[in-house]
Amino acid sequence: MPAYHSIFLQEPNEQTIGNFPILPLRTRTRGPAYTLPTLPAGSSDADIDPDSESYDCIDEILSLYRANTFFRNFEIKGPADRMLIYGILFISECLGRVKPGMPAREAEKVSIP
Repeated sequence: MPAYHSIFLQEPNEQTIGNFPILPLRTRTRGPAYTLPTLPAGSSDADIDPDSESYDCIDEILSLYRANTFFRNFEIKGPADRMLIYGILFISECLGRVKPGMPAREAEKVSIP
């Protein structure tokens, strides 16, 4: 079974900084990334469809984490795949710092560098 690649590889005018893409985000904070519209009423972050206009790179990293974690070799087809790999590594690092039975507030402090 092959690894999953980013759906953002097909972005038509993708800007990069240091081989790292500036992908759209669903946020209220201003910045260099294009801001996506908010989720429709009645839908949650956990069950957003990849074809939705509100689907961003963070949603993709969280949804593909489990599927791509155990692949030893991963072919990088573009900057969006690089973002996916770095996101998966960041989640793995955060989960490695959190200990069983740790309160949520302490786990949050430990996982944010």
